[in-house]
Amino acid sequence: MTSNIINSDKRIESLSQVISEGPAKKVKKALLEVLESAICQKFKENSKFVRDHLSYVKKLRLAENPDGYAKYLARKQVPDELSYNTRIEKVQTWYRGELRTKLEELNSLYYEISQEEKCEISKENVKGIIQGLLNTSLTNE
Repeated sequence: MTSNIINSDKRIESLSQVISEGPAKKVKKALLEVLESAICQKFKENSKFVRDHLSYVKKLRLAENPDGYAKYLARKQVPDELSYNTRIEKVQTWYRGELRTKLEELNSLYYEISQEEKCEISKENVKGIIQGLLNTSLTNE
C-alpha cells in the first residue's frame, strides 16, 4: 500500500513537471544553450548569429503569451519536414562541435513544436481538469 502511494506521488510530480514546462521554457533554454556554445566558440557578441538568437530570447521574455510566441517561432523557423531537413544539412555543414549539437537540438525542438496539433482545450483548463481528477482520485482511495 505504501509503495503505491509513493509511486503515485512520483507520477504526480513528473506530470506536474511536464505540464509546467511549456514550449516557451523549452525554446528559451535551447536558445540560451546555443548562445553559450556560440560564444564559447568565439562568435563575436555583435555577430548576426548571436544578435538573432538573442533577439528570440528577448522576445520570448517580453511576449504577452510566451508559449504562443514559441509556437509561432517554431512554425516560422521549421514549418515542415523539408525545411527541417534543409536546416539540419546547413547546420552540419557550417557548424562543429557542441554548437552543431545544440543547433540540431533547437531545430528538432522547433520541428516537434511546429508539428503539434492545436489543443482544443486551453492549457489552463487542462491543468484545472487534471487537478480535479487528482483530487477526486485521492478522496476515493
